[in-house]
Amino acid sequence: MDRNDKLVALAGIVVLIIALIGVAYHEQTYSPEEKAVESGMHSYRIEWVEKSEHIVDNGYVGRDGWSGNYTIDVGDNNIIGCAEISIEWTDNLNFHGFIFPWNWSDLIEAKASIDEFGFSKTASGYSKITMEAEHGVPDDKIVKAKNESEALKSVKGVNRIVCNLDLTIKPKPIIFDRGNDFTVTINYHYYEPKIVELS
Repeated sequence: MDRNDKLVALAGIVVLIIALIGVAYHEQTYSPEEKAVESGMHSYRIEWVEKSEHIVDNGYVGRDGWSGNYTIDVGDNNIIGCAEISIEWTDNLNFHGFIFPWNWSDLIEAKASIDEFGFSKTASGYSKITMEAEHGVPDDKIVKAKNESEALKSVKGVNRIVCNLDLTIKPKPIIFDRGNDFTVTINYHYYEPKIVELS
């Protein structure tokens, strides 16, 4: 190999080395967003919009007690954040202070549970009982996906709960009073996703 051939070979090697350095540098400066776009991926921010609904039901609790189940389903991709359970009643036989000064009011005890929240509580009262089951507010987040439907698959949370409710009553005066009417109200807050495409 003469001197000219050696120079040509050396020049080729130098060009090859420069090309490899350029490729390596370009890979390092190639942003994840550019890679995501080129591979068909997009960035989405998932935000949450708060909504609220309620259930109202009427019933009668006697000496044998009362039980009821209430199912709340807010649909796919939505997340239930909390539920407030309220039981209210007015004595159907109200002798309070009529003859004697002591309390003739009915005492109702309520036990509520929501397994999906890991919630269980017992409370009692003479005219109203309120219990609140908190599960939490979902956080906003950024995800990478091919489309909005794929992005929504990253949403995880409770979208269906069953509220179990058991009531017992101590009616007064015990000889005449057999039970009482009541009203159950369940107010629940849930969150709908709002998707914003970033790239």
